[in-house]
Amino acid sequence: MPGIDELIKSLNSASEKERAFAAEDLGYENSDESVSALVERLQVEDSRFVREVIVNALKSMDTPLLINTVVSLLYSDDAFTRNSAIDILARLGDKAVDGIRPLLADPSKDVRKFVLDIAFHIGGAEAKAVLAEALSDPEVNNVITAVEYLGRLESTEYTDRINELLRSTGNLLLRCTCLEALARIGDETSQEIVTRLYPDYESIGELEKYSYLKFIAGKGTRDHLPLLLSFMREKGPLMVKEIINALEGILQRNGYDLLPSELLSEIVHFIGSPINDINRYELLVLLGEYKNPEIYSLFLRYLQPENKLACLGAVEGLGLYGNRDAVTYLNNLRQHTHDDELLEAIERSLELLRGRGGDCWAD
Repeated sequence: MPGIDELIKSLNSASEKERAFAAEDLGYENSDESVSALVERLQVEDSRFVREVIVNALKSMDTPLLINTVVSLLYSDDAFTRNSAIDILARLGDKAVDGIRPLLADPSKDVRKFVLDIAFHIGGAEAKAVLAEALSDPEVNNVITAVEYLGRLESTEYTDRINELLRSTGNLLLRCTCLEALARIGDETSQEIVTRLYPDYESIGELEKYSYLKFIAGKGTRDHLPLLLSFMREKGPLMVKEIINALEGILQRNGYDLLPSELLSEIVHFIGSPINDINRYELLVLLGEYKNPEIYSLFLRYLQPENKLACLGAVEGLGLYGNRDAVTYLNNLRQHTHDDELLEAIERSLELLRGRGGDCWAD
């Protein structure tokens, strides 16, 4: 391999191919001198191909000068250069944290935002601590980013900080972001704050509704069911998937065997409303976990192959529900459909019922 001086000379050659080979070889050198040469060339290089070779070379290196030199690229006016610096520093992991932490005090809100992006991609305990420091950033958009990233990293050690932000902020977007982060990392205090902030459906702003549903999907309790019923009535077809997720989350966490009659009545009405068939299918399967007698009757009502998805939901629901009287209906349906997916679902449900005793295979 040529010496480093010759490689640096080639890095500034008029030949794109020669510059690319020189950048790759300088990466193998893994020295402070080669880092400086590559970073300097990156800032003036016109060829996208050569720039990518330079970035890949820097990603492969680990020298004492690397972090501080690459940090300087965060100030570049060029988006490719900035994004490359973020990627290089993130790949260095915890070793980069001490190099980026001082930038939380940088006068540029954009540079401070880049620090958060790097910390998020690193994701370790020290990187989370950097994100937590940014919860006090003077730029609200950076605070919003820090809250989002801490939630996505499931940083429960900072739940108290985000609870306080939710309780005190008047910024709508920050409040929504807190709700969505706490859907992952919230605690009982989070539930109490949400209940106080949103005592009834009318208190939830139009732009907060999606975030509120995400919170109760992740952390909602039985106390949130009345509000969820209001969502079904007021926003059913518009927010159907979010409503189903919230309903499923609450029910799974609260150990129901029989559903409350008002809740079941609203779900049945919701299933019959103009929602997508795939959502109707999801709700029917969900109901299979509960033992209200009305649910069995509902399944039989939807056991019609003309609406395939609803029929699939009813078939799967019957298998989960566990009433062996359903065997007759499933066998009858099996005789009157040629749809392979329906036939497979029927067999699976019969197998589930068979496990409850007796022979379910007879026609």
